Amino acid sequence: MKAIPALVVAAILTLLLTVPALAASLSISPEKVEFEVPADGSAEVTFTAFKYTGDLTIDCENIPLKVEPTTVSVKAKEGGDTFVLTFYGDESLGSKIYEGKIRFLATTGGMVAMGIKVKARVTNLVEGETPVLATLEESQPPTETSTPEKPVETEAVQEEGPSGAQVIGPEQTSPVLPPSPGKTEWPILPIVGIAAGTIVVVTLIVVLVRRPRY
Repeated sequence: MKAIPALVVAAILTLLLTVPALAASLSISPEKVEFEVPADGSAEVTFTAFKYTGDLTIDCENIPLKVEPTTVSVKAKEGGDTFVLTFYGDESLGSKIYEGKIRFLATTGGMVAMGIKVKARVTNLVEGETPVLATLEESQPPTETSTPEKPVETEAVQEEGPSGAQVIGPEQTSPVLPPSPGKTEWPILPIVGIAAGTIVVVTLIVVLVRRPRY
């Protein structure tokens, strides 16, 4: 029976080592794309994945246009597995040419094994307007920012965590929050007394059980 956990651990380790190895052989065609998207419509672009079975998570860099789907499942087969991405135009951006990348992340079982970036030159075309090359600031997707009423003062330096997210060091100082109005606070002394009494009772029971019988 003790051999079962060892077999399970070995199987898990084998899977963890196999997933990156399979994803390392992934390739995407074409390696570079250039296309126009009507600002009041959409455009479809065909890609082919080779030598990989699993999910591909898709997003864009420096191309502020919506793309669907954001996840596709592909299989490693002869001739590759073909899929279509749809890019949607945005009239609010005007006629702009965006030079960015389309990123494909290979994921299997929730694990990101590797990523491939395809260079893309995408024109968001508004009818009657001559497209111009977008600046780096214009290429970023719009984000909603909120300004707190009282900013938190901190002396810690932001560092990059294991997952790539930004985390705050332990020296961060934050305002002390009052207890929640609906939260019940238990006094410390009665709790300590109850815990001590419980320990004594359990100890007596153990002593009586282990006491030799004649």
